[in-house]
Amino acid sequence: MQSGRQATAKEHALRTGCSVPDSGIYRVLHSQHRLPSEVTLIKDQTFPRCSKCSEPVYFALERSAPEVGSSPTGFNVMLYELPEVAEQEDEFLAG
Repeated sequence: MQSGRQATAKEHALRTGCSVPDSGIYRVLHSQHRLPSEVTLIKDQTFPRCSKCSEPVYFALERSAPEVGSSPTGFNVMLYELPEVAEQEDEFLAG
């Protein structure tokens, strides 16, 4: 059975390869590997893939941030893929 967030993300096509509809902080939903729990993505870029497999990663918008990506210099970084988080990194982030 899927969680409510994962079902909602799938219904709205917030997944690897699709266009990011709004700039903001997105929760990462991917049971195959341990990925970062949240990422900041910019509107009109593409949702990133998992660096370890070809299974889609799903996303759920946690907090909208329309100002992200509106740099006056036009400099933005695109997140192409999500790295797997090592257990020791996960403990550091939690602690």
